[in-house]
Amino acid sequence: MILRKKFTCGVAAMAIAGLALAGCSQAPEGGGKDGDDKALDASANEINAKDRGEVGDGGDLRLTNNAFPANWNILNLDRYETNTNDMMDMIYPDLYSYTADGEVVPNKNYTKRLDVVSEDPLVVEIELNEGMKWSDGTPIDYKSIENVFKTMDGSKKDYNIVSSEGYDQVKKIEKGDNDLTAKVTFKEPYADWKGLADVAPDSLVKDAKTFNDAWVDGPKVTAGPYKVKKIDSKNKTVQMEPDDNWWGDKAPLDSVLITTIEDPSAAASSFQNGQLDAIETTVPAQYSVVKPMIDNGAELRRASAPDWSHITLNGEKGGPLADETLRQAVFKTLDREEIFLSVNSTMPYPKDTEQLNNRMLMTNQNGYKDTSDGRADADAGAAKKMLEDAGYEYDDSGKAMKDGEPITLEYVYNDGSKTNEAVLPVVQENLKEIGVTVKEHKVPPTDLFAKYIDPGKYDMTLFGYSGNPFLSSGDSIWKTNGGQNFSNIGDKEVDKLLNKAATSTDEDERADLMNQADDKLWDVAGVIPLWQSYDFFVVNPDLANYGAFGFESPDWTKIGYVKGSDKLK
Repeated sequence: MILRKKFTCGVAAMAIAGLALAGCSQAPEGGGKDGDDKALDASANEINAKDRGEVGDGGDLRLTNNAFPANWNILNLDRYETNTNDMMDMIYPDLYSYTADGEVVPNKNYTKRLDVVSEDPLVVEIELNEGMKWSDGTPIDYKSIENVFKTMDGSKKDYNIVSSEGYDQVKKIEKGDNDLTAKVTFKEPYADWKGLADVAPDSLVKDAKTFNDAWVDGPKVTAGPYKVKKIDSKNKTVQMEPDDNWWGDKAPLDSVLITTIEDPSAAASSFQNGQLDAIETTVPAQYSVVKPMIDNGAELRRASAPDWSHITLNGEKGGPLADETLRQAVFKTLDREEIFLSVNSTMPYPKDTEQLNNRMLMTNQNGYKDTSDGRADADAGAAKKMLEDAGYEYDDSGKAMKDGEPITLEYVYNDGSKTNEAVLPVVQENLKEIGVTVKEHKVPPTDLFAKYIDPGKYDMTLFGYSGNPFLSSGDSIWKTNGGQNFSNIGDKEVDKLLNKAATSTDEDERADLMNQADDKLWDVAGVIPLWQSYDFFVVNPDLANYGAFGFESPDWTKIGYVKGSDKLK
């Protein structure tokens, strides 16, 4: 299914698996000293929820992100980035929405129903609302759904798709009882079928060149409560305005301006100076600047996020980390608590929180299990012995050597990332203990995935995974030949377990299978989890239906300022 990745103050993120949430979210032990003992309930979020009738018409909303789009095509791997996705939410159809507690429901603005009509074989129907049109005048109908399924199934080799996961399980797609209904038959059960529901205009998928390149400078076709008024790539701004052709509830705001500010400190200063109306504050470089404004003209909104940060090791053949023993030694050496505190010691995380020791499930999700079994407990002595037993030698200066060559790893990250700037020295110092040198390589944020991570031109990198309720949504990250397997390594047994989990409709069985797969991934040693995140937003108090969403999908037909706000004058 289609996954999203995001840059959060230099931390990019993609979709991860998710079950129904329960309990309270926690972050690594010794959480931020500015935190409190109050962990939010997993389904709670803080967005100043208001009915549409309580939201006034007018006003301008000024937001920021930290990476300008490399491609606006939501199905393209180069566009697989949440800054862009957040903007596309305003102007492009999403056939389903997430509730705050992680339930997947039809998006009433586009979708009439998402139904299972047969269990064996699995047959589902996706029915769209009547009267919808793309901005080029063509109808949004069955053909728009078929465009996605036939493009994303992996059969079109020159199309740079995000992933074929799920789509490759479809036996056939055909028109249902009317022009607005798609009837999809699967080869075998696929529990997360709702996540495949999407639409694309004919013009986008007509050939590979168009699909890959035509939307690099901006979307050519839209359909949402807002439309693009102006894209200024030189100044890295995007301005949205209400779309008069929109068929749903009228968009409240007169305009939404999104400015790319790559330096998080500069973004915080812009908010402090009154140039922004909301800011996501995920790192101290931002939070320390805006903290004095909280309850003094601004409001902090928090949510237990289904997101987590990690370090990925590139095990591609020919690189130093192609050796599994070296990757395992890196896992065994990194001090994850120290890494967490290097970024979050002053952030308002709940105190006395728990280390994340699973990639598939978050600490507050049903079925979560610590699968690490000590394989990532910081122990440089044990890690060094692992290397020596595998034939590594040490020179007089203490550097690890393999075949007479010192081990040097290139840590690639996006320039301006305060998260990586804080983490890198810890990683360098940790790995120095086992004789491994880590070199810094900063790259432009827009280039990070397109030119380095996607093509495997790195040894180590830190970004994050952004959650959703679909348990199998991250399969392509972990499978041996997955389209988003950025570590370029895998395990056949993991592949089998994930395939089995994807076809199970029993949540307990699925969680058990995912935990078994995660247990094996500690030995594969491609991705080491660091911490589960909270959403922290500091916003104008009058802003309604926006902020720390948690699982909930934003509804741009309701985001605006409450009636009577000075922002409406």
